Amino acid sequence: MRTLSTVDLVLEPLTVGHAEAMFEVLREPALYRYLDYPAPSSIEHLRSVYSRIEGRKSPDGKQLWLNWVVHPPGAAPIGYVQATVTARQTGWIGFVFSSKHWNRGYATQAARAVVEHVAAAYGVVRFLATVDAENQRSIRLLGRLGFHEATQAESQGHDLSPNERLFVR
Repeated sequence: MRTLSTVDLVLEPLTVGHAEAMFEVLREPALYRYLDYPAPSSIEHLRSVYSRIEGRKSPDGKQLWLNWVVHPPGAAPIGYVQATVTARQTGWIGFVFSSKHWNRGYATQAARAVVEHVAAAYGVVRFLATVDAENQRSIRLLGRLGFHEATQAESQGHDLSPNERLFVR
């Protein structure tokens, strides 16, 4: 993995050393309105999670776990973007950004940089993302990145909750 950059942002490969700064970002209750997991319970818990992620591979070795911490140059982290690369040149994209930095284009810049990098560096040709049906902010972001809501055929084989929508690019 390598550090990525955009006009306004630096995307650093996530390490255990980011846990303390990211704990502050991830404590924000507004972030969990549409997520199916809670805020990290402690910095130690986040360090443990990041220790597993820092290995960059799933325990069975079948997936690449690529995670970047996002920050403006010289500033504290504002969020993260993740890509999970699976078989058949497929990648799953996810992102979480502090609400203090919403509506500035940061999430779009960072997610675009990750999609472009993962396509070029890892040969991914198909990207997927799941979003809560009510999360219009994320749905619009995915649209800006060229994703569309999956057709019934494209959704086959994906176990989605009733409120979850699959997006494809």
